[in-house]
Amino acid sequence: MPNDVTEVHDRVTIVSMAVLAIALSSALHEGVGHGVTAWLRGDIPTELTSNHLSDIRPDRWVDAGGTLVNLVAGTLAMAASRAAGSRANLRYFLWIVGCFNLMDGAGYFLFSGVIGFGDWQEVIAGLPHYVALRVAMTIFGAVLYFLVVGLIARLVRPFCLDRATYNTVGRLPYYAACIFYCFASAFDPLGIHLLLISTIPAAFGGNSGLMWADSLMPKQSSEPALVVSRQPGWWVAAMILGLAYILILGRGVEFAH
Repeated sequence: MPNDVTEVHDRVTIVSMAVLAIALSSALHEGVGHGVTAWLRGDIPTELTSNHLSDIRPDRWVDAGGTLVNLVAGTLAMAASRAAGSRANLRYFLWIVGCFNLMDGAGYFLFSGVIGFGDWQEVIAGLPHYVALRVAMTIFGAVLYFLVVGLIARLVRPFCLDRATYNTVGRLPYYAACIFYCFASAFDPLGIHLLLISTIPAAFGGNSGLMWADSLMPKQSSEPALVVSRQPGWWVAAMILGLAYILILGRGVEFAH
């Protein structure tokens, strides 16, 4: 095994996995979390994009659904990643899926608590003791986010023989995924305002744990080193599904109502 895993991790495969993972996280949040919850609650969705779901009537459960689905999906993805064992590419993909889902879920509490905007702002709006709820939500979000990043750091350790390797397996997918997500969201029918006040902060801020997770990595790994190998199938999947994501969810789908 080479001493420097940075030189053998395939960056194109990592970028491809990151694009697929952020698209999946977004689709789960908007389509399943908000969309399916709205349908189950008897609400009527009118438009679905990569960035928002529009519906007929306000519903706290619909607002909360996106985050809750991300937390469940992220937890399952991290468990599956650990179970994947030595199948490095599958394990890494499940890990990055878990990263984006868990950081989205945990980060939303902190984002809405601090900024007073977004899904969880709508959940607590109009409730008694609003200020106390917002403070409690901020603290809860900060603690949960730190715990999530700690989990991310522990599970990525087999892919990092040294801290420098983390630039490839942690920071590279962060930039790739955030840029892709913001590009897709730039086509949202709600326009540039939503991109500036919601999408960019949610993408680069909500996923920023990947920028400093290496500071929480264990000093030594109890497992053999793993390498993300070159696998063009991931490249093709990212190009096809990424383009479909931009053209369909980026531009939005309207529903008859």
